[in-house]
Amino acid sequence: MKRFLLWIISVALGVALLLAAVMGVSYAFTTQGGCPDAAAQFGGQELETNGFCWQVPLLGGRLDKVFASPATLTVQKLGTLYTAHPDITLPDWASYTTLTIQTAVGSVVFAGSVSEYQSFLFPANGEYKAAMTLWRVPKGGMATQFEGGSTGALRKNLGLERPAKPTGWYRYSFRFTLQASADIAFSAERVEQGGIAGVRISGMTGDTAPTVETDLGSVQCVRAADGWRAYIPAAYNESSGGHAVNVTVNGETLTHTLVVLPKDFGTVEVDPEPPATDAANAEFRNAVWGLYEAPAREKLWSGGFVNPAENSMTLVDYGQVKVTNGQQGSRSNSTKLYTIPGEPCRAPANGVVVLAAELALTGNTVVIDHGSGIKTQYSNLADTPTVSPGDKVKGGDVIGSVGKTAICEIGQGSHMHFAMSRDGASVDPTTYIPI
Repeated sequence: MKRFLLWIISVALGVALLLAAVMGVSYAFTTQGGCPDAAAQFGGQELETNGFCWQVPLLGGRLDKVFASPATLTVQKLGTLYTAHPDITLPDWASYTTLTIQTAVGSVVFAGSVSEYQSFLFPANGEYKAAMTLWRVPKGGMATQFEGGSTGALRKNLGLERPAKPTGWYRYSFRFTLQASADIAFSAERVEQGGIAGVRISGMTGDTAPTVETDLGSVQCVRAADGWRAYIPAAYNESSGGHAVNVTVNGETLTHTLVVLPKDFGTVEVDPEPPATDAANAEFRNAVWGLYEAPAREKLWSGGFVNPAENSMTLVDYGQVKVTNGQQGSRSNSTKLYTIPGEPCRAPANGVVVLAAELALTGNTVVIDHGSGIKTQYSNLADTPTVSPGDKVKGGDVIGSVGKTAICEIGQGSHMHFAMSRDGASVDPTTYIPI
């Protein structure tokens, strides 16, 4: 019996020694090479770590070997970056991130995750310092559980994942100078009377809206994913030739010339229209004009616009000179669509109703704000519109029906008077809608 006990003890000691030897070999041969790749980039440049702590699993995840280097005061100098929003490239393993960006005098301009940084705009050009930490933590774990101990210390794995993988973090500290210039691109160098030219402004710092000044009319800049957008309308009666467009971004003004080409809109015979009273004109101005001077809201539509009246026929087209009894009169700033009385009128795109009222001059009238400076107007509708101010509409929604409630166009029978504007300037609806 005594010999048997001694044998058991010997076997146990042998196993213990064997396990210790295996652990020792495993420990000795586990190197820093078992840590994940530290490759990360800012503005296309490789970043250098200035601190790390990693727990590398041993013995199938029963224990960890720790590799650590305390964060130092070393700051990597990246030099001058010329993009307004330098991209950050992360290794695939990064599951938790922190990023802090300060000005040269220490004012924090950003503090958050790398994902939140994607929507951040630098307030201005200048010198900045950034500190970034990238973590790999197992699913269900927290970064605070893995802040690390002394270099080389054995610690117990928390067992949150099988098979166990390295857990820990890398820290980066870097300086850079931001010197970005705005990129301004026009959709066209030439535009016909009644048309629109788009302007894309990107690559700028700060969130102050750029300004666009031109004798073609008022132009508003609206926010876009990569900067700002503006749209320059050329009204039907705008003078042909070159027009200066001055774009000011962060105190810097760039001048571009937009050429307006003449367009022959033709003429159209119309019946005499009763003169509008001063009271009717004043009521229309008070109700409608202020809508077109309001600041542009965000873009509300996507895709193309649809025809607001099905099975329609154009009585008077945009830009046509109206001729009455052989005498030339005014030029049309809208499109008059003839349809069957009572035919539904539909919103051509998503938007918000900003006016639904009965006006003496234009009859039952609806104005929809589609965002980005575009508004559409529907007049001469039958009875009361089916929408109210503040209503949100989608493309194709019914907003009223064809009627003859406008006293100034009563001689033209039932029709819908349809107009479109950009930043308050009348534009050709066919620019957006295949009428």
